[in-house]
Amino acid sequence: MRRALLAAGAVLLLAGCGGGDPTSAPATSSGPASSGPTSSSAPGTTTASPGAPAVGGTALTVVVDPDGSGESVVVGTLSCDPTGGDVPDPDAACAQVAAVGPAGFAAPDPGAVCTQQFDGPQTATVSGTVAGQPVDAAFSRSDGCAISRWDALSELLSTTR
Repeated sequence: MRRALLAAGAVLLLAGCGGGDPTSAPATSSGPASSGPTSSSAPGTTTASPGAPAVGGTALTVVVDPDGSGESVVVGTLSCDPTGGDVPDPDAACAQVAAVGPAGFAAPDPGAVCTQQFDGPQTATVSGTVAGQPVDAAFSRSDGCAISRWDALSELLSTTR
């Protein structure tokens, strides 16, 4: 009986963290699915319709703090369709943005169960539009869920050229 409970707990823990695929973890990267727009005044929120593909009308400003100090921020821009901007690889960044859509910029689910791991002090904020939807999101690498969100948009959040 104890093994069954431990196994069930492990499955729940892993399910809450997602598999690293931004489309398979809506609870950790985009919140619960809904049929209409969502809004909130908290950082990392969006007014996007979850699951909507990013196909045009994408223009973003990204501010990355690579060491978390607040002193050495890097600001970049990205536009898609047509592709441009000064992130290191605009084509790859646009592909990632299209893959996650506006939902990839939604605030993380505060009740999500995430692995307690730390992958660095980096932070980033992204604002603008994705597929015509306004977005304003905050990113970090402070736990397993946050790392998955960051990795899904790694080309956008990269600071090296």
